[in-house]
Amino acid sequence: MSSQTFINDLLKKGTSETLAFLKDVETTEIGRVICSFLNHDGGQLLIGVSADKMIVGIKDAEQQKLALEHFLQAEIIPEAAIMVAVELVDAREILIVKVWAGPKKPYIFDDDIFVRRSDKTAKASSNDLSELIHQRQKSEVHWEKQPAVGVKLEDIDLDEVKATFSRSDASEKSVSSKKNILETLSEFGLYENGSFTNAALICFGKSPERYIPQSRVRLSFMEKGKTADTFIDDQFLGGNLFKNLISIEDFLNKHLRKTSRFEDSKWTRTDSYPIPLQALREGIVNALVHRDYASVSASVSIIIYSDRIEITNTGKSPLAAKELTKSHISIPPNPYIAHMVFLRGYMEKIGRGTLKIVEACKEAGLKSPQWKIDGSSVKLTFYADIKIDGATDGATDGAVDGGNEHVDGGAIDGAIDGAIDGATKALKRKLAKLLHAIVTNEGKRTPDYKQLTKLGSERTMERYIQQLRDVNLIEYKGDSTQTGGYFLTKKLKKILNQ
Repeated sequence: MSSQTFINDLLKKGTSETLAFLKDVETTEIGRVICSFLNHDGGQLLIGVSADKMIVGIKDAEQQKLALEHFLQAEIIPEAAIMVAVELVDAREILIVKVWAGPKKPYIFDDDIFVRRSDKTAKASSNDLSELIHQRQKSEVHWEKQPAVGVKLEDIDLDEVKATFSRSDASEKSVSSKKNILETLSEFGLYENGSFTNAALICFGKSPERYIPQSRVRLSFMEKGKTADTFIDDQFLGGNLFKNLISIEDFLNKHLRKTSRFEDSKWTRTDSYPIPLQALREGIVNALVHRDYASVSASVSIIIYSDRIEITNTGKSPLAAKELTKSHISIPPNPYIAHMVFLRGYMEKIGRGTLKIVEACKEAGLKSPQWKIDGSSVKLTFYADIKIDGATDGATDGAVDGGNEHVDGGAIDGAIDGAIDGATKALKRKLAKLLHAIVTNEGKRTPDYKQLTKLGSERTMERYIQQLRDVNLIEYKGDSTQTGGYFLTKKLKKILNQ
């Protein structure tokens, strides 16, 4: 679904409890409306749209977006997940501001509490305030907010905490010390009364499966379908949500063969995967964020068959399957976990994830993906138009960005081969190239190595760096992501000096 279609669908609906229009960037009015959405069921505010639903646009949209993000983050209390995006409609740029229903009601703006009544924003009455406090009390007993019994600071991956908050502008606090990390987690409802919450453990635990066994993720590759007697690859992932995302992407890159096609309208070759990775990422993030973590029988599975990929998570969906393919308000059952994933940059457009999935598959010329929802699970099925028969070293050799640039140092190649099992030759070459850059340029940060190696996006670089850290070839030193950098470990220095 294009931005034009998405916005036109919203315009047809008209103002409501969850939708409002504003002609100009009036910060006071914007703050009141967004505060009222947070205190209600969430909502969307379109700026640059007149009261009669005409697109008038705004000037300097990108600058206005950044200024508005900072304003809302600073002025709405407590902290909330607020997305501001620029959309192009009828050759005019508008802003769209989206929020989920806030889990920490009541929310305050300009020393007042605002609520949504029909399609109007109003100051909260005493009855409204009583209901908001009641909703806050209910959220406090939600599974996410319950203390993770027995979890100590040493059980938390502080690097993942730093990566999350340094990536966002959501917190002005430094997270360089243990004290400030706890303060920051407390600010976001992840550390309370001397205990880490279940949500903190899921997002940042070193081994959350020790305390919450059902947090594991199953990954399987079946070349012949459900009737096959054996799995080609079958594994269960432990670790926190962000580590799982990295491992899942590696699994997909390992088993999805990149294909090449020549289109009738072009003389050039187009390389692609059987299912668009963008769509798969959206589906996987949704499954991990919206899954039911409380049930001991809960699970998430990602299974690759010869003709399709199925992503299944236990939990109830607040929406019917057909509603997921239309413009809708996102209602995350795990708002604290969703907030962390949003801050990390994996959920960049609240409520648009399912629409982006459908759009990506349509652009790839594939059959529309299907959601199957029952009372206890949600299954998303992607259909391929070619046989998914697994990647091989030969199929992925050409995937290295940077062309034929040689990675010097047999010792570096040997370190990679000795430390990392089960990776393709192409992935090992990429890791060797990155490691070579770190060897010759110690102390730099992710954006610097991204520029030096040209291996992909910053998120991809974070994944490669984490793999080198996991096998103890590099380590992070420094007080923060602004002054620190990556250095060789004693283990690697010993290998290089042999």
